[in-house]
Amino acid sequence: MLKKYESMIIIVPTLTEDDSKQELEKISSFIKKNGGEVINTDDLGKKRLAFKINDFNEGYYFVNYFNFDTAKVSELERMYKLNENVIRYNIQTK
Repeated sequence: MLKKYESMIIIVPTLTEDDSKQELEKISSFIKKNGGEVINTDDLGKKRLAFKINDFNEGYYFVNYFNFDTAKVSELERMYKLNENVIRYNIQTK
């Protein structure tokens, strides 16, 4: 069953802006390949973090709005955890 989700992703600041967008594209492709649909993506740009995460003070912020199968959300979380360029993420139902 597809549900609406919102996911904020923070990508390491050591990448270029283009490389960070390529990382986001990998995530979007994963969602699409697993039967989901990306509705919209907000690119919030490079921002200062409220506190250090893995010795980083900044990160590229993206927010994805998408429809996704509830049974596959754990696979998306696993993909986030295995991606060394993602320093923080959250997934919530909309």
